[in-house]
Amino acid sequence: KKGGGNGGGGGSSTACWSGADHAMHNEERRRKLEKKRARDDNTLEKVSQQERRRVALTHESAEKKEGLRLQLHLTKTKRELSILKERLERYDPVDEAERVAQREREEQETNQEEPPKKKGRKGPETWKLRGAARPAHEVYDFDVRYVDPHVEAHKKATARAQRSQNILALYRGQFANSDTTNNNNNMPVEVCRDYLSLLMQVGHLSQEAHQYKSARASWLECIDLEGDQHNHPVTSARESLMRLYLDLQRYEAAWRLGRERFIHDTSVWIRYSTALVSIMSHPAAASAKSTDTKKDKKKNKNKKSMTSSSTNLKISPELQTQQLLLAIRANPLCAYYLAFYDIFQDAMEYTEDIANADDEPQSSLEEAIEYCASPYAKLWKGAPAQALRTVLLQVRKGTHANTGNDNHGEKKDDSGNVKEANKKQINKIIVQPSDVEWEERLNALEQEFESRNDMKEAAVEEQMDETGQEAVDAPESKSKDDAPDQPNEGEEKQDNDEEGSDADPDEGNEEEEEEPEPVDLGMYVNMFRTAMEMVQEEGLL
Repeated sequence: KKGGGNGGGGGSSTACWSGADHAMHNEERRRKLEKKRARDDNTLEKVSQQERRRVALTHESAEKKEGLRLQLHLTKTKRELSILKERLERYDPVDEAERVAQREREEQETNQEEPPKKKGRKGPETWKLRGAARPAHEVYDFDVRYVDPHVEAHKKATARAQRSQNILALYRGQFANSDTTNNNNNMPVEVCRDYLSLLMQVGHLSQEAHQYKSARASWLECIDLEGDQHNHPVTSARESLMRLYLDLQRYEAAWRLGRERFIHDTSVWIRYSTALVSIMSHPAAASAKSTDTKKDKKKNKNKKSMTSSSTNLKISPELQTQQLLLAIRANPLCAYYLAFYDIFQDAMEYTEDIANADDEPQSSLEEAIEYCASPYAKLWKGAPAQALRTVLLQVRKGTHANTGNDNHGEKKDDSGNVKEANKKQINKIIVQPSDVEWEERLNALEQEFESRNDMKEAAVEEQMDETGQEAVDAPESKSKDDAPDQPNEGEEKQDNDEEGSDADPDEGNEEEEEEPEPVDLGMYVNMFRTAMEMVQEEGLL
């Protein structure tokens, strides 16, 4: 409460504050701060809502552009696939020969150096007369030269129908055959391979667009056209389908694919993925792999919603050991890599060059590095790696329970294919200690790589010798009459330097595409040998 007066004697003019005044002041100050904070929050919320709406309605975002580009590419590829499918279902050799001839003529016209001469006026034989100018035999049916166009079209259609073949039905399961001439086979190999290529493209684009059913259907059709009896197919549809099943956590489908359909396939992706699924079906391994972070669970939420929530795979220990033995026998180098993954990770470098390469691996070591450099190799950590290491060490020492007659040679029919009765089940898998010898394999790969390099160097030297001989045979100089037309060497060099200074230095690099360098297999062999020596030094072998 304020007090005091204006008297000159003893009154004071200073304002006095009581406790109630302080409480009222603090309450008013708190109320103003809360009001200001609420106003700021409303402003921020309004701004954030406007920002979210602007991002949602904009047509220039990078994600939308990429999605539209992917959808356009997928639609275009599907259209090309449907056109080629209709062409294969109604394949006419006469029309195909005419198409090839037309394409060759167009290529010749394109590659022709001199421009074609201007054609003169065409003769009367090329004129197309209409109306009253037409000859009588084209109009009146009583003329002996009259040809009914409808009858002629019917004859052509009948002949085309008799010649036409359904290639997709006639040669289903034979698209992977590379040698068709010896089998008296009239299958158009080039067109069939183009169809397989388009199927693979549709599968990969559909997977990228999260259209998993379409990707699965494309790869299954590709597998059916190639056939199950081939251990070396022309496409990677089997491996792509196996990766799709693992990404979607369709372990039961992956098990059926590797165990029942492709039991004799020696591909690293098929064998080691099937072995991994058999081990992960065990409750202990499954619980060890279920410790995903919240971020990973949120990332895979859409994938899990499209797949089965859980799998009831009940795989016996005998089948697990069988799949491990099949994987080890298919590629023992990959088994060493996965069994001692941490050591190999420290020793191996530049593995992403093989994993991201466009070409298929050309050796067992490249296949092993490609698989172990992928994200699926991390699933082997823990119980799967321990189980693989145990079986691998037993095979090395020769103490594994599977001993006896080797089962490498399965029962086959007269044509060399595995019998259907023996195709579904292999009771006993034998892997000898010599099958997992890593040093001999590395030496063989190194010798093959050196011989390949020697052949390339010899081919390059031969080409250089031929080029040098052509240069020697060519005239060294022109006559003196042509000398004035030739600029001075120094002037020509100076002019070229001046022109080059004005040009963009990166212009030539953009036009010339650099060819990918071949894989230096010798470097990876040495790194793999170093990793195995580190394993031996630690006493793990």
